[in-house]
Amino acid sequence: MNFSQTTVQALQNTHVNSAGVKRILIVDDQETVLIFLKDRLEKLGFVVSSALSGKEGKRLLQEHSFNGVLLDLEMPVMDGLAMLRELRKRSETIPVIIMSADPTHTTMLKAIDAGAGDYLTKPISSVILKYKCLRLFS
Repeated sequence: MNFSQTTVQALQNTHVNSAGVKRILIVDDQETVLIFLKDRLEKLGFVVSSALSGKEGKRLLQEHSFNGVLLDLEMPVMDGLAMLRELRKRSETIPVIIMSADPTHTTMLKAIDAGAGDYLTKPISSVILKYKCLRLFS
């Protein structure tokens, strides 16, 4: 049986929404960070997609629906703030957690002002990750 890409996407979105499964997108240019976050979030019961760039993350957001986004702030080509602004043009409601190795309040405030719901400082604590993701994405 052959399905068009649109039909497959519609079936996936229907299954995700009707089953109550929470789909999360992680965007970070460091593969080790993606692996760490994917592992932790899958253990919490989330279905996880990942992207190594803001450009790839933007494409995934156009093709799929997500219940939340973990987004690295410092990435080449399209940084996290630029991607967050693009996301907010499409949806005001998808919760976003910005991640950065920069612990300054200035960076955190820029992310919150751009529409992030929360902020994680790298290196990311598993306990804090769990708390923030369950609070915002569940």
